[in-house]
Amino acid sequence: MLEGPRAAKPEELIDIVNLVNSVFKVKPGSPSVLMDLFPQLFNMDNLENLRVIAYDGKPVSHVGIWEGELLIYGCWFKVGMIGSVCTHPNYRNKGYASALVRDAFSKMRRDDVDLVLVSGSRNLYKRVGCVEAGKVYTYNILRGKLDLDLDGISIVRYSEDLLKDLIEIYHREPVRYRRSLEEFKILLGRGLRYEDLKIYTAINRGRPLAYIAIESFLNENVPTIVEYAGPRSIILYLIERLLETLNVNAIKLAVPSQDLGMLYLLEEQNLEKTPSEAPASMAIINPQSFLEKIQPYLEEKMGEKESRRFIHDLVHEKIRLHLNGEETSFSDSRALTLLFFGAPDKLRAPPQPEVKIKPRPESLSHALPLPTPIYGLNYI
Repeated sequence: MLEGPRAAKPEELIDIVNLVNSVFKVKPGSPSVLMDLFPQLFNMDNLENLRVIAYDGKPVSHVGIWEGELLIYGCWFKVGMIGSVCTHPNYRNKGYASALVRDAFSKMRRDDVDLVLVSGSRNLYKRVGCVEAGKVYTYNILRGKLDLDLDGISIVRYSEDLLKDLIEIYHREPVRYRRSLEEFKILLGRGLRYEDLKIYTAINRGRPLAYIAIESFLNENVPTIVEYAGPRSIILYLIERLLETLNVNAIKLAVPSQDLGMLYLLEEQNLEKTPSEAPASMAIINPQSFLEKIQPYLEEKMGEKESRRFIHDLVHEKIRLHLNGEETSFSDSRALTLLFFGAPDKLRAPPQPEVKIKPRPESLSHALPLPTPIYGLNYI
């Protein structure tokens, strides 16, 4: 008997984790691995967001959702993420994953999610309105290529007595997620329990100044920095020291386009900026809510009257949006997402539509694109 799409049942949690483990080949037979890697996703309190299709009572296809809040330069948005999308090999090519993704987007709309991030660029996501949006520059920082000399900085592995210090450092970031103390403790705690994720803190005179989270789970030869916070020069010094301490030849660093301070320092170190890529497939799924929440930011960039006129004209279609030359509505998630977040230089899965706006307010170029959100430790 076929059931779903529906929410997972409590007794199905381990079966779901086993299914995801087997499909993604993550240490088969060890359910605790994914539950430890993604505790914000695979837990009893999130069952409503674990969407499944089951056959004879056994989950055979799964889509995971995490919902939270994202800050972009003073504006809070409700954000949804999708991950661990998979189907058992014996049940593929039946449209189960597509049905679950549509179900997930419907649920997120009901939950008033404004913006969705998906860690993939498959047609599966394009069909529900996702596009590759935002700009992130990736650097492979080779050992010996950084030349920084900062006095009095010591580097220590994260321990729980540093929790509140790291929260304070993270709170200074202009683009970040809302994390309760308990959530932050869980996310950082993975660096204590799981060897492939390490968190290091830079300390001066007993005061933590910056931190990085570095992961070697996906590519053991080139560890990747998944989150950083604090003064950019200190972060680069951390990287320089860790190249020696970890005895690796390179560390990968992703820098969103709005982090001009980091990009400037990397340029000063003679590291070239690569073509930008999108950190995720994205979709603005509640246009009216999104436009209301972005209003304060636009007022700062465009002026109060101009920004209000722009949003009014956009909603009432006095401003025309075009995708590949064809007129579309502001409620088209592809058009709105590309308008506000921009397209990267390099696409992972071309082609995708190009958006144009007519008439284009002159002041808009100072406001858009918006800063690019990246996953950080919230990745699922």
